[in-house]
Amino acid sequence: MSQPYNRELELRDRFNHFIADKITGSSEDYYSKLSVEDFEDIKTTLSDIHNIITYRTTIRFTEWVSDRFTYVKENYQVYFDQVLNTKPSHNGYDLVVTGDVNVVAEIKCNRPINNGYKFGSAQRDGLLKDIKGLLEGKSKVKSIDPAATYKFLVIYDFGDHTLLAAQHLIKNLSTDLKDKVAIFKEDEPLLLDKVHIVFIK
Repeated sequence: MSQPYNRELELRDRFNHFIADKITGSSEDYYSKLSVEDFEDIKTTLSDIHNIITYRTTIRFTEWVSDRFTYVKENYQVYFDQVLNTKPSHNGYDLVVTGDVNVVAEIKCNRPINNGYKFGSAQRDGLLKDIKGLLEGKSKVKSIDPAATYKFLVIYDFGDHTLLAAQHLIKNLSTDLKDKVAIFKEDEPLLLDKVHIVFIK
């Protein structure tokens, strides 16, 4: 005879397995050792997870750019420090390169909603806002001329779901944007008049 559902048992097991498997490597009842205040502290700390993923993705994309532009490779430390010293709440681009080559990038870590094959409406709205900001420029970054700048929308790669969601996004863009956004392909040149979508793992 099956046991009746026990909410606390499920929550405890999920929490303990995650801590043991991902952090400590040791199976213990961590759940029972923590107070509500302890869980609140954990929740507050975990609110920075999105910022951690964005930071790491930005660093990896900076490496990606340096592999394609000699100027960035020669000045890599400058751009690494720029990313390191930018606060998460910053309203500009996530990466800005100016000099022999101009690059701007918006970094997104959107997992398609319900691990499906398209972005949710709020995710889509955020991506559209970023695409327009890359194409038109931002009022807070007046020194950038979008027409003379390589533009990238960088999305953390959660696998096939991410690719298919990006393809769905492009397919459903308005007519004025559809020809200005393309998924980056290694064998195709980078163009100044497009926003290139790059997947970074």
